[in-house]
Amino acid sequence: MPDLNFQPDAEQVLEVSALTRQIKRLLEGSFTQVWVRGEISNCRVQSSGHVYFSLKDSGSQIPCVLFARDAARQDFELHDGEAITVFGDLAVYTPHGRYQLIAKIALHAGEGRLQIEFERLKRALATEGLFDSEHKQPLPAFPKQIAVITSPTGAALRDFLGILKRRNFIGSVVVYPVRVQGKEAASEIENALLRANKHPHRYDTIVLTRGGGSIEDLWPFNNESLARTVANSSIPTISAVGHEIDQVLTDYTADIRAETPSAAAELVSTQSLEIRRLLFDVSQRLLRLSTEFPELIQKRLGEAQARLRLLSPQRQLAFHSLRIDDTQIRLKQALKGHIGQKQIILQSLANRLSKQHPTRRLDLGRQNLNSQQHRIKFASFNRLQSLSARILALDKRLDNTDIQNTLSRGFSIVEDRQGKILSTASATKEAKQVKARFHDGSVILYNNKKIPN
Repeated sequence: MPDLNFQPDAEQVLEVSALTRQIKRLLEGSFTQVWVRGEISNCRVQSSGHVYFSLKDSGSQIPCVLFARDAARQDFELHDGEAITVFGDLAVYTPHGRYQLIAKIALHAGEGRLQIEFERLKRALATEGLFDSEHKQPLPAFPKQIAVITSPTGAALRDFLGILKRRNFIGSVVVYPVRVQGKEAASEIENALLRANKHPHRYDTIVLTRGGGSIEDLWPFNNESLARTVANSSIPTISAVGHEIDQVLTDYTADIRAETPSAAAELVSTQSLEIRRLLFDVSQRLLRLSTEFPELIQKRLGEAQARLRLLSPQRQLAFHSLRIDDTQIRLKQALKGHIGQKQIILQSLANRLSKQHPTRRLDLGRQNLNSQQHRIKFASFNRLQSLSARILALDKRLDNTDIQNTLSRGFSIVEDRQGKILSTASATKEAKQVKARFHDGSVILYNNKKIPN
C-alpha cells in the first residue's frame, strides 16, 4: 500500500516535454564535436539523400544520421559491417525522446588520426579567412616563366612538362627540387616557395605539385606553416597535389586548385594555346588572302571599270537624251489627252448653253404655251360635253318627275276640300267634296256628283 502522504509539490512535477527539453539542453550542450568509432549497422539511404545508420561496438549502439549535404561530401559510401570514425554532435529528437548522433564527417577507421588533424587545421584556417575568394589572385593570361616546386624525379613533373610540350608552351619552366614526402618535405617545400617569392618579377606563376598517395603520403601539404605561406604568396599559386579525390590544405589556400599535375599544366598553357590557335588562324587567313587578293583586286577592278562605263559622260548624255525623248512623248500624249478632255467638256458646256439661249427658251415657251392652250381647249370642250350630258340627264329626270307628265300618262290626283290628297277609295266616301285633277283640267264632286271646274 503506497504512502498517501508522500506527494510531490506541484512545482516539482515536470511535464514530459519539459523533462525532454532539459535532457536535450544537457546532452546537446555537453556532447558537441565528438569523435565516435564503431561498426555500421542498419544503414539505409533515403530518397532525400539522408543516410540513417547505427554505430555499434560489442557493448552498445547509437543511432546516427548523415544529412544529404554532408553525405555528398563523402568520398566513400557507407555499408553495413564497415568500421568507421564519425565526427558530429549529439542531438535529442524531442517528439520520441531519443538521442542520436548528427554526423558531419565519416572516415575509415584507419585514417582517423590524420583526418581529425586535417579537419581541425582546415576549420582554423577557414575561420581566419585564408580560404576566402577576396584573397585569391587571378592567374596571368600569358605566363612567361613558371616556378615548379616538386620532386625532380617524380611522375608529376613528367606529366606537367609533357602537357606543356604537347601544347607547344613558349614560356620557360624553372624547377625547385624538393622532397614531397616525409618529415622534412614540408619545410623544404616552404623554403622553396619563399625563395621563389623573392623574385616577383621573374616568375608569373608558382606550381606546387606531386602525384597521388595515401593521406600519410600527402601530409606535408597539410602543414599549417606551409599553408599560410602559400596563402601569403605575392605570386599567383596553383596547388596540384594528388588525384581529383585528394584534398590538402594548400588546395584551399592557393589561388587555384588543379585536380592533377596535368590539369595544372593545362591551366597555365590554355591562354597561350588559344593565342597560338588565333595566330595560326590569322596566318591562314593572310595566306589565303595572299593567293586570293590578286583575283579579288582583278574582280574589283572589273567592277569599277563597268561602273565607270556606266557613269561616263557619253553614257550619261545618251541616257538623259533617251529620258528627254521619253518625256516629250509622254508630254505630247498627256497634252493630247488633256485637250481632248477639255474639248469634250467644252462641247458639253456649249450644248448646255444652247439649251439656255433666249431664242431657244422663247421657242420652248411658245411650244409650252400652245400645248397649254390646246390642253385648256380640250379640257374645256370635254367639260362642256360632260356638263351638257349631265344637263340633259337632269332635264330628262326633271321631266320624268314633272306632275303634269305623270298626269298625261293617265294618272290623276284626288284631293279633299282642304287640298289633302286622298289616296284610298274609302277616304273619298267620307269627304263631302272631292276634287280630281287631270292633265287637261279638274272636276269637283259633291256627294259623288260631278261638277265641272
